[in-house]
Amino acid sequence: MTLTSKEKAQDLRLRRVYKKTLAQKNEEIAAQGNGCAICGRPYPQFNLNQDHDHACCKRPRGKKGNTATFCGKCNRGWLCYLCNRWAIGALEYMAKLKPPIPAVKAFEYLKTWHQKIVERGGYEIKPETKKAKA
Repeated sequence: MTLTSKEKAQDLRLRRVYKKTLAQKNEEIAAQGNGCAICGRPYPQFNLNQDHDHACCKRPRGKKGNTATFCGKCNRGWLCYLCNRWAIGALEYMAKLKPPIPAVKAFEYLKTWHQKIVERGGYEIKPETKKAKA
C-alpha cells in the first residue's frame, strides 16, 4: 500500500510521538469499533486522539518548538476531543487533588441533580405550537 504525502506525515508523527505507525493506529481504531473508545463517535467523521497516561511520560517544558515524545508503553485507546479533554482530562485532574475526588462522587452528583430537575418538571418535551400562516 502506497501512502499519500498526508499519510506519510501522519505516520512520521505517530512514530516520533507515540512510537506507532499509521497502520497500527487504523488497526486499533478498527478494534475499538471504528469510533471513540468511550462514546463511540464515528471515525473519521470525528478526529480521534491517542489517549495516554500523562503520569508516565512528562512533557518537556521551556523548549520552543519541541514536540513531546512519549515512551509508547502508556498509550491507551483512541478518543474524540470531548472524551479525551473533558472526560479523561477532568478525571485525571480530580485524581491528582489532595485528597483525590472519586469519579463516582461526580457521577452521583449528576444523577442526584438530574432527578431533582425531573421532579421540578424539567426535561419535559414542550408541545409544538402551530404557527399561523400569514
